[in-house]
Parts: sequence; C-alpha cells; structure tokens
Amino acid sequence: MNGFELRKQKKRKEIIASAFTLFNQEGVKAVKVSDIAKDASVSQVTIYNHFNSKEELVREVIKDYMNTQFTLFKNLLQEEKSFSEVIEMIILEKNQAVQQINPSLLEEMLSTDEKLKEYVDHFYQTKTLPLFIQLLQKAQERGEVNPSLSMEAVIFYLNAMKAEAQRVPVEEWSKREKFLQDVLHLFFYGLNGKQQTDSHSSE
Repeated sequence: MNGFELRKQKKRKEIIASAFTLFNQEGVKAVKVSDIAKDASVSQVTIYNHFNSKEELVREVIKDYMNTQFTLFKNLLQEEKSFSEVIEMIILEKNQAVQQINPSLLEEMLSTDEKLKEYVDHFYQTKTLPLFIQLLQKAQERGEVNPSLSMEAVIFYLNAMKAEAQRVPVEEWSKREKFLQDVLHLFFYGLNGKQQTDSHSSE
C-alpha cells in the first residue's frame, strides 16, 4: 500500500472514530455530518468522499466496532487463558482496550437499518458464535465446564448475563465490585455456593 492509500485509510479510521464517539454520546439522529467533520478535523466533502451517506457511515461504525470486538475475543482464545478468565473479561469487559458502546445506540441503529441488522445477524452466525462454541468445547475438554451441559444451554446463560451486564453504565461497575464478584461466583459455582474440587486434586 502506497503513502496515499495509507493516508486515506488513516483518515477513514479517524472519521469512523469521531462518528462512534459522537453517536455514542448524542445518538445517531442528533449528530450531523458537520458535527463529525468538526470533531475529526476534516471537511464534510472529505467525509462524503469516504462515505456516500450518513447511513453508510453509521453502518461502517458498527462494522468497525464489531470487528474490533471479534479480534479482541479471538486474541483472548489464542492466549490460552482459562475459561473463567475469558468469561470474566467478556462479561465485565475489564479489558480497557475494548471500546464501550451504549446498548441503546445499537438498538437505535438496528431498528432503522435492515441492511445493518442483516449484517449483524450474519456476523454473529458465521464468526462470533463459532468462535464462542470453540471456547466452550475447549473448556469442556479441560474440565472447566461440565461436559454434560448442552452448548445451547450454556450460551443462553452467558447471553443473559452479558445482556444484563451491558444494561449497567460502564462507570457504575467500579462501585459494584462485590455485586460483580457475587455474579461470577453464582455463574461458576451455582446457588449452593460450593466450589467443586477437581476430581484429580486428591491423586
């Protein structure tokens, strides 16, 4: 890639980053292209040179966010972290490199753009879900997850916890450390509160 293309890609990323921040703060409808141009220190013409419309920019913002999340998740698996470490990072989003997105923003975008909704659904089915199943299978093979549990049940449980975690503003998590630890304890050890000992620990 030559210097011109590198500068073009850099500018495109800067526009997407500015749009993401403003959309997240103000909502899609409230943000004008002129607002994004000002925040990104470019002209509106430059934005339209990269994106045909505000709607296209909205789609690219979500696509960029999803690909960033997917890459981070994939990297977690490559680091061979334990299942508990990965789940803690996914649910509590302790990795500061992960961009935070307001759930209402995503709902707003998906409710008004059928093409974007189709993209998100396809991305989940073809990328996110297979990678998550891979994580669960490895955890079951290592004895970190009960091998008798169905994938469907475990995924349902994790999705429910993730949805509830996202409902709480990010800045509130630091004030609810005890609550979060209780949630994780319930997830791993159940209501009886007893940590299951490894069957090989006494050997």
